[in-house]
Amino acid sequence: MLKKKIKSLLGASLALGVAAAVHAEERPNILFILCDDMGCYDPSFRGANDLFETPALDSIAAEGVYFDQGYVSASVCGPSRSGLVTGIYQQKFGMGENPNEAGWPENPKFPMAGIPLDVKMISEYLQPAGYHTGYIGKWHLGMNEALRPNSRGYDYWFGFLNGAHSFIKSNMEFTGPPQFWPTWKNDEIVPHDGYYTDMFTDEGVKFIERNANKEEPFFLFMSYNAPHAPWQMPENVKHQVEHIEDSKKQVYAGMVVSMDNGIQRLLDSLKEQKIYDNTLVVFLSDNGAPRDSMATNADLKGFKGSVYEGGLRVPFLMSWPKQLKGGQQYDHPVSSLDLVPTILEITGTDDHGTEFDGMNIMPYITGEKNEAPRQTFYWRRDDNYAIREGDWKLTFNNGRAGHHAPILELFNIAEDPTESKDLSQKMPEKVQMLQTKFDSWDSVLPDSQCWGAPHNRKKR
Repeated sequence: MLKKKIKSLLGASLALGVAAAVHAEERPNILFILCDDMGCYDPSFRGANDLFETPALDSIAAEGVYFDQGYVSASVCGPSRSGLVTGIYQQKFGMGENPNEAGWPENPKFPMAGIPLDVKMISEYLQPAGYHTGYIGKWHLGMNEALRPNSRGYDYWFGFLNGAHSFIKSNMEFTGPPQFWPTWKNDEIVPHDGYYTDMFTDEGVKFIERNANKEEPFFLFMSYNAPHAPWQMPENVKHQVEHIEDSKKQVYAGMVVSMDNGIQRLLDSLKEQKIYDNTLVVFLSDNGAPRDSMATNADLKGFKGSVYEGGLRVPFLMSWPKQLKGGQQYDHPVSSLDLVPTILEITGTDDHGTEFDGMNIMPYITGEKNEAPRQTFYWRRDDNYAIREGDWKLTFNNGRAGHHAPILELFNIAEDPTESKDLSQKMPEKVQMLQTKFDSWDSVLPDSQCWGAPHNRKKR
C-alpha cells in the first residue's frame, strides 16, 4: 500500500528539474495508457482485490505517483475520452453524451459526429512540436475520415473506430454489428489476427522500437479496450487465473491480467531501449466499472453511467523516474482534464492560447505547491449531474443509478467517501449554494450535441 504523503517528494529542486525538461534534447517520451471500464480498486497494490495480481500497474505506482482521488470528466466512454484528450469539459463542444452508433460511419444526418475540427486534441499540439505520435486501440472520437487519428495529429494508428468491439473478430468492411467493424492500420482495413489486447501490445512495442532514441521524442497513446465487454479472455492467460472458481470473475480477471502483461511488455521495451527513465508514463481508466462487471470497486457507491464515486473515480497513475520520486500517494482530487495542460507544460509545447478547464498539476505533485490544485469539479450526462466543491459533493440521479425516482443528495466526501450519508435535508443552504453554482456552469453549455443527441436539460 502506498501510504507516504506527497510532501516527501523532492520539492523545489525537483521543480527546477521539471522546468529544465522543456529543452528539446531533454523532452520526455510519453506513454499514455488508457483502459476501458476498469474498477477503481482492481490494481492489486490497492489491497482490495485478492483474486489476481497486476504487477505492471503496481510497478508504475511503486516507481511514481498514485492519485487516490483521480477523477474523469464523465462516467461513460465517449464523453470521458473527449475531455481527456482536449483538457476541456466536453459538454462545451457538444460531446456530453455517448454517441449513438446506429448509422455510423455514413450517417447522413450527423456526418461529422466527433470532436470538432477546431477543438485541438493533445496530438495536435505535440505533432507540430516535433513529437512522433502514435495511437493504438479504441478510438471512439469520430468515424468520418476527417475525424480519424491520422487526420487528428497521429503519424501512426492501429485499432478500431467505434466504442465496443469483439476481442477476437472483426470484419473487412462495415457490415454486421458495430462490435465486428473493421480493424485499421492507418487508412487501410487489415485482417484481425489474434486477441486485441495482444495485438495492440505488439503494435505498441513496435512503435517504441521504431521511435526510441531518435532526435525527437515520441508520444504513444495506448488505448486498450480491456476490460470492456464483451467478456472474452485469451487462452494464453488462463494459467494465471485458473485458481478463480467463479467463471465470470475468472474471465474478467483474465482480461485485466492480459492487459497488465501487455503493459509490462511496454515498460520492458522502454527499459531495453534505455529510455525508461525519461519517459512519462500515465495510466488511467476512462470511467468506472459497469453495474454487471466483475470489477473491484470496494466500497465506492455507483458504477459506470452514474455520477457517484464508483462511476467517476478511477485508477490513475503517473511515473517519470528522471523527475518523480516513486512510491507516492497524492491525496488531493485531480482530474483527467489536467493531463493535457500538464503534458504541454513539461514538454514546453505551445498551447496556442487554449483556455483549458484542466491545469498543470506538476507543481502540486512535486510539492512546490501544497494546497489542492482546484476546488470545483463538474459532471453532467443527460440530466444526471454532480458538482464537487472542496469536500462537498451534490449529486442528482434520475433513476438510472439504482433509484426508483430522481434523487438529489449531498455528501461530504472527506468524511463519507462511500456516499452513504445523505446530508441534503440537514444542510439545505449548502445544497442551494452548490445547486446555484452548478446551474451557472450548466446554463452556458450548448443545447446541441456533435454526437447527434440533444441535451436533455430539464428545469429543476
